[in-house]
Amino acid sequence: MIRIRTKTRHVIYGAAAGVCVSALLLSGLFVQSEMRQAKEKSRLQQQYSAEVERLKQEANAVLMKGWVPSRAIAAGQKIQQDDLVPVELPKTSVPANFIASSENIAGRTAKVELDANTLITESLLFQEEATPGDLRNREMSFVQLPISLNKGDMVDIRIQFPTGEDYILLSKKMVYELKKPTLTVTLDEHEILMLSSAIVDAYLHKASIYALTYVEPGLQEKAIPTYPANQQVMKLLDRDPNIAVKAETYLKSQASRDLLEKSLNTVSEQNALNFAGSQAETAATAAASLQQEDQEAEPPWDAPQTELAGN
Repeated sequence: MIRIRTKTRHVIYGAAAGVCVSALLLSGLFVQSEMRQAKEKSRLQQQYSAEVERLKQEANAVLMKGWVPSRAIAAGQKIQQDDLVPVELPKTSVPANFIASSENIAGRTAKVELDANTLITESLLFQEEATPGDLRNREMSFVQLPISLNKGDMVDIRIQFPTGEDYILLSKKMVYELKKPTLTVTLDEHEILMLSSAIVDAYLHKASIYALTYVEPGLQEKAIPTYPANQQVMKLLDRDPNIAVKAETYLKSQASRDLLEKSLNTVSEQNALNFAGSQAETAATAAASLQQEDQEAEPPWDAPQTELAGN
């Protein structure tokens, strides 16, 4: 029995030792597996982070920064820096002529009406040129203006002679200020001389100077002036520079007279007769009143003469 127990105890000890060794081996394998998984997880995380960064860079490379107006901009209106907000758009949807810098937009004039959030491109803006040294503001109140003319409109100033000949005097001028019948445009020295010649021409030959607006100023090209300066008028201007002032004064007065004629023509015949009748009645009443006052103020000469005759 003792031997059996000793053997049994040895078997038990051996089994326990085997279990311990197996447990140690399993523990080592488990720890090794965990370490391998942690290492693989770290590698995957690094790979994922690198892929995300690459995708971000690709996304940033595809997006293009442009500028849009924050509000509606009317045609002919200057765009201010405060009117602009940045926007990012996919490269495939951005036209080649878009403007990337707001500094190249601010201060320029819109060709057409721009709705809010419209991507601004070169084709939507007028090309701004350096301001010439001889550019001046010119107010004109002798030009016959369209009824629908507004500030910011583009106009041609034309001259029409009684013979039917019609010439373009000034081409595609923006109306910077408008207080009818006076409008303000900018002219260079050559245009000022042409205008002076046309004013004297209109004065001498009873011609009319009038304005026509552009339908789509952003799309329509600038017309070519066709008015030939009158050499005799230019010589006259050389001899007497004040002749242009005299002619302009005459045209202004003529324009005022035309406006008066137009107003008088709107009065109906019956209204004119009623007005004339009321004026005649008022005049008759005033005349009767004056006559009565004269009679009351006249001295009584007859009485003294009677007394003298009696004596």
